Amino acid sequence: MLLTRFISKNCIADSLKAKTKPKALKELTDLLFQEGMLDEIGPALEQLVLRESTESTGIGHGLAIPHARVAGLKNLVCAVGRCRAGLDFKALDRRPVHLIFLICYPPSQQTTYINFLATLASLLRDEDRMQAVLRADTAGEIFEILERTSEALLEPEDRWPKEAEVHSKLPKTKASHADLILLARLELCTEIVESGGPDSDEISRRIENIRALVDPSILQHYDQLKKRGGPAVVAVEADTCQGCFRQLPSQLAQLARSGRNEIHTCSYCSRFIYSV
Repeated sequence: MLLTRFISKNCIADSLKAKTKPKALKELTDLLFQEGMLDEIGPALEQLVLRESTESTGIGHGLAIPHARVAGLKNLVCAVGRCRAGLDFKALDRRPVHLIFLICYPPSQQTTYINFLATLASLLRDEDRMQAVLRADTAGEIFEILERTSEALLEPEDRWPKEAEVHSKLPKTKASHADLILLARLELCTEIVESGGPDSDEISRRIENIRALVDPSILQHYDQLKKRGGPAVVAVEADTCQGCFRQLPSQLAQLARSGRNEIHTCSYCSRFIYSV
């Protein structure tokens, strides 16, 4: 996914003024509002703060991804903030956060949101790419780096290595995080074809490539979920599955947030769940 489809150059703060997490959330939300990406600040900021009160979205290695579902939005939008000195975000690894990607998305674009998260996590867990963004002189340079590097991930099925074996049966199946990325990509491509979007033939080719890479037992479960209707891969927000809107057992919610080499499914609706 091309990240810069959802990030405006004017929504990149290359030097955040905020010195605390709440002020950083407010500064980046204000930026989206000033650029006309949000109609109002209140609902988005309220959801962002609520998510942070559940658990920090500082996922480690200097990166934070605060996010909120906002009714009334037409498309996913993202503001980027950089703090070279570091910001205390109560991150999972207890280290300062240097890059913040604040995401707001409409409930109807959950698949887009998951693919955006997956691309972002894949991109910035590479230390060289992370350092390139931190060293950039201007917001324009940050934009160009994000565009160039995410463009290389437009077809992750061609580039994402398999990392772990599959064990046991679903819903307790373990697999590499790569399979979850591929499933999210598969769902997005399927939606494009079903909507009659451009380049349907090319997208159909990608679908076949992705399906050939996903473990057969996982793919079988995915197909069963799609026959039921609705999304097969859903987000977890505030420990709640966004497929069936039931609160997950606390241990499963924690595993979904921290397990980078496993695929987890909802205890109630059996959908694949994704969280950061």
